[in-house]
Amino acid sequence: MICIFNHPKQIGVKKLLKTTYKLLLPALLLTITASAQKLPKIQAASVLAPAVVKVDGKTTEWNNRFQAFNRTTEVYYTLANSATKLYLIVQSNEKRIIRKIIANGVTLTINTGSVDQKDGLAVTFPAYTKTERPPSYNLGNPYLEVKDTVQNNKMADSTLAVFNADLSSRLKIIGVVGDPNAAPDSTLSIFNTDGYKAAGNFTHADKAFVFTYELAIPLSAIKFAADKPGAFKYTLQVNGIQGEVQIDGNNQMSYLAGDGSRVYVGYAGPNNLGFANPTNFSGEYTLAK
Repeated sequence: MICIFNHPKQIGVKKLLKTTYKLLLPALLLTITASAQKLPKIQAASVLAPAVVKVDGKTTEWNNRFQAFNRTTEVYYTLANSATKLYLIVQSNEKRIIRKIIANGVTLTINTGSVDQKDGLAVTFPAYTKTERPPSYNLGNPYLEVKDTVQNNKMADSTLAVFNADLSSRLKIIGVVGDPNAAPDSTLSIFNTDGYKAAGNFTHADKAFVFTYELAIPLSAIKFAADKPGAFKYTLQVNGIQGEVQIDGNNQMSYLAGDGSRVYVGYAGPNNLGFANPTNFSGEYTLAK
């Protein structure tokens, strides 16, 4: 027996899977670091971006500090702005969340009214062509650890170099919806001249791989609230699988990738159900002057 559900536009899934996911969701929220516990769920402050920002998926100029840790999406994040750009920095040290971000992308939706407003600006990264299969990385046991710490660090550095080289060759597209000046097919190259920039990068800390996602959006593409100049509402979503997902008689999940190949996700337990479903939250941001 094969159970099939569709996931159009990240709206939701069939009732059975939604119910199962709700029951299992608490299990997805158990691992929270001490630093995450000290941060708010939604960013409260306006943040002025550093004088020089390089969108490279690294947090050097941000001092590796974040404004919030959202427990629904399980990511650290910061929204900041310069005089011409809005920046989003997202980071995770959870393997399953990193896997989800790289495979399914993160979408930042900006609007001036309610979070359900349809004419807002939605920017997704990474995005993939209709015939492309997202990359996947072994984050569980990427190298064989030994007793020699120096040797382990060398192997970690070598693995990072391989992963990041592959990321830079694969993450090439930004999805943009709602900007009349952007490409009509709703996709832009990361090398576009419209002012959108994005990058992803792995680092290694405390025996764990960390993934950082960085996005820049031109302020000229944002519609601000008429009654609150410089303010907008936003929704940050870690996307679920786009398209058809199957659960077979052995409770194994798989989906059809853009290149036509079937990707096996694994047992339909909490982690993989979390991978299949989108998670999001909403907030409001006012530009820092």
